[in-house]
Amino acid sequence: MNSKTYLFKKSINSMLKLIVDLTDGKNVMPNDIELTRLLGISRTTVRACVEHLCDSGIVTRDGADKVVLRQPNTKDYYDIENKNSTKDEQIEKYFLNLINTGQLLPGDRFSELSLAKNSGCTTITVREFLIKFSNYGLIEKIPRGRWVMVTFDEEFARELISFREMVEMKAITELLKLPKDHSVWPELKELLTKHQEVRADMENRSQEFPDLDRALHLIIQSCAKNRFTKQFFDIVSFVCHYHYQWDKTGELERFTVAIDEHIDLLNNLITHNNAGAIMSMEKHLNSAETTLLRCVHGLES
Repeated sequence: MNSKTYLFKKSINSMLKLIVDLTDGKNVMPNDIELTRLLGISRTTVRACVEHLCDSGIVTRDGADKVVLRQPNTKDYYDIENKNSTKDEQIEKYFLNLINTGQLLPGDRFSELSLAKNSGCTTITVREFLIKFSNYGLIEKIPRGRWVMVTFDEEFARELISFREMVEMKAITELLKLPKDHSVWPELKELLTKHQEVRADMENRSQEFPDLDRALHLIIQSCAKNRFTKQFFDIVSFVCHYHYQWDKTGELERFTVAIDEHIDLLNNLITHNNAGAIMSMEKHLNSAETTLLRCVHGLES
């Protein structure tokens, strides 16, 4: 979404939260000047947001007053987290596919212009994506609109592993606290079925595992309810799920071990075996550590 749309949706969410937080016993919203001050937005945006709330039946105008008719529900809020435009998603998928298929390797150089031409995106979109991605330290800018893939070392790998363990162990303890009627449990059951289907035909379907791996860890990390883990997940996906610098030797065996660990973890989660789930998660993260270190210059844990 463009910046104007994002600002509008973010302002709507802030205004809805303001309605929920009204504690003076009244059902009348602050005036436009006060809303401008409280939300840090322009008068024009305030008026546009109020019109939207009126159209949604949340607020009505009574002269100069804005009267709250009902409390907001979850459907009234916009989901603006990690919402990229179509072109943003397009360049990300294209770039990561180049790495996943071995078309971009450590030390390779590439240009913004070639990426734009081959991905069907503008050079501005490509440049913005690469600048954002360069924060992870895995690509570096060189002169004349060119970039180079950086080789990450043992220190980088170990730091990544250590932080991953800290984040995901915290996240899984939060997941286990969720009530049994929470929507995450059917989602995990469905994911277990997909795992079992792939596991039954690993010879032919092993390349489906990275997507399953990403899906499971995304569910787990989302339970941490920490905005910073979302940024962290991007880099984990890139390194651990898109096989950056990975030696493909023994890949089927690694995937088979990992999918078995996933199935064990999912079974423990779904049956609410908390102790078993914690043990399964610890085992899986230890295996992931060993695998990643071996694939980075043959290091051992």
